[in-house]
Amino acid sequence: MLGEERHFVRAAEHLGISQSALSQQVQKIERELGFALFTRTQRQVLPTEAGRIFVEEAVRVLRQYEMAIATASSAAKGAIGRLRLGFVENAALHVLPRSVSRFRKQHPLVQLELTEMISSELGEAVREGMLDAALMRPLGVDDTLRHLTLLREPYHVALNSDHPLADREAIHFRDIVSEQMIIASGSKARYIRSVFQPLCERHNVELTIAQEVNQLHAIIGLVASGLGYTLLPSSATALHIEGVIYRPLADQDAPHAELMLVWLPSTTNPALKNFLAIARGLAHR
Repeated sequence: MLGEERHFVRAAEHLGISQSALSQQVQKIERELGFALFTRTQRQVLPTEAGRIFVEEAVRVLRQYEMAIATASSAAKGAIGRLRLGFVENAALHVLPRSVSRFRKQHPLVQLELTEMISSELGEAVREGMLDAALMRPLGVDDTLRHLTLLREPYHVALNSDHPLADREAIHFRDIVSEQMIIASGSKARYIRSVFQPLCERHNVELTIAQEVNQLHAIIGLVASGLGYTLLPSSATALHIEGVIYRPLADQDAPHAELMLVWLPSTTNPALKNFLAIARGLAHR
């Protein structure tokens, strides 16, 4: 202010303090710095070259300080920052696009990093801090993680359209289980194997695997070729591939596929809290 007014009285009036108090403060700063900031005459106060540079830098620092406060405030509200979200393949058919679309509209400045993994990998990635949250199947979810079930849906049988059972409105598990099944390989199939195990035990049968492939589109493509059938959550029936029809399971005790959002209870990421609010809204629908 003194650099702008170039007069102690007017500068003091603007600052709401006495002229003597302002003069004392300037003299104290000059003593601490070891050089003069202003040259004083009877008519005005002029900044020295050192004073001019000091004022310019002080103004720049103050602006940066104010910007830092505003940026930190935005980060504390989750308006900026980063959210690392993992997901299983099936989540990309429903929950993921809906939740991400809403999140981006409400928080466009948050950097969103999406990573596809299988459920067993997602849980560990959240525990190890590699992900902030994950959309996954309920595998290995224990007390170290918080979770929110977002979707619970029945399974459908995917058949070649020329299959003898294709004209049925619903198919009993016992009528299809003895045939060749197309399934995901290894640990990616762990969830579906586990949820259908009780039904297999009740009928005293085992799944007969014709082919193991990892990509959902590849599985349905093999079904279209007549190589076998597969079991899919109802949301996957949105994938329309020529030569494939979907029928619900007729068994009342047939399992349902669950999809949940998991995160660490100790999380402090405000962006995640905003995403959780959106996810809870979707879960209540």
